[in-house]
Amino acid sequence: MGRYLAIAIALSAAACSKKKQDEGLPPAQEWSADPSAIPQGGSAPANPHGGGEAPDMTNPHAGVDMTNPHAGGTPDMTNPHAGVDMGGAAGANPHGAGGADVSQLGLPPPDPSRPIDPTHHVNGVLKIHPKAKDRVKPGTAVFLVVKRADDSGQPTGTPLAVEKVTWEKDGQPFELSEKQAMIAGTQLTGDVVVIAHYDQDGDAISKQPGDVMGQIKVKIPADNVNLFLDDVLQ
Repeated sequence: MGRYLAIAIALSAAACSKKKQDEGLPPAQEWSADPSAIPQGGSAPANPHGGGEAPDMTNPHAGVDMTNPHAGGTPDMTNPHAGVDMGGAAGANPHGAGGADVSQLGLPPPDPSRPIDPTHHVNGVLKIHPKAKDRVKPGTAVFLVVKRADDSGQPTGTPLAVEKVTWEKDGQPFELSEKQAMIAGTQLTGDVVVIAHYDQDGDAISKQPGDVMGQIKVKIPADNVNLFLDDVLQ
């Protein structure tokens, strides 16, 4: 099974921030020199900044792409999934069939030869709630994400483990451990929330009407968990 960083990974989801643009410089009384001060037959003073054209001093942001404050390689913080290959590009995940290139997020991937604590795991079955039983069909992707539980029992922070399974039937088995970690130093311990996303288009980043979600809070290690898909997106 492939390893996938969610949604956080989206499913949560995750975070938007707004930037306040600078107001610009107030207009000057005169930006042009007195033409009479230029010697006859001469030319205007050279631009010490070069480039053949004087900078637009009326706009301090001239030449700057203000539509994207993160232009230049910094991850797009308006999208918590930016830089994350949820489609499963080969080689992106050192553990096998795809996942996230965490180097694009400035995060170190885990050491593939690290020791794995077998007690740090959660396993169980995916079940379909009666109200959603007509919304699922075999062969569809289900993305699983484990995140820390906050004081209210809701998922928070970065994913601790991620996985993709294929829905085949009610009672679909699943298991996640630190083998499915995407970030170095991740420990699957304590109170966590396991999130499932039945995804019709197989794109973990997107959500659409008809997708089915489910989540459950458990304490690691957790065995024989019944995780219900019970929230049909409208």
